[in-house]
Amino acid sequence: MIDDKDATVPLDAMPSLPPGEFGAALGKTLLVLFALVALLGVTFWFLRKLIQQRIEKGAANLTIQIIEKRMLSPKTMLYLVEVEGKKILLAESQVEVRRLETLDSNKF
Repeated sequence: MIDDKDATVPLDAMPSLPPGEFGAALGKTLLVLFALVALLGVTFWFLRKLIQQRIEKGAANLTIQIIEKRMLSPKTMLYLVEVEGKKILLAESQVEVRRLETLDSNKF
């Protein structure tokens, strides 16, 4: 005995999407994709401009410059720093940062 539930349905009898709805869905998908790509491009451009402005602004008025640094040991560094025309020799370790000497720019 064959049940009607077990009978196979031919492919021609299966409902299909109307052609207009598929085109509209594809159009919407492409529109959203284009909008996301455009938004990503504008965001990238804005961030690049922002970073460039900050770099230019920061480089314009440097009052503190690290002239030279040397490693004395794996945990100790020696820095020669210029602050407002004065050169300062600093030692940095794990425990502290200590000023060793202040030099006039004319001497050095």
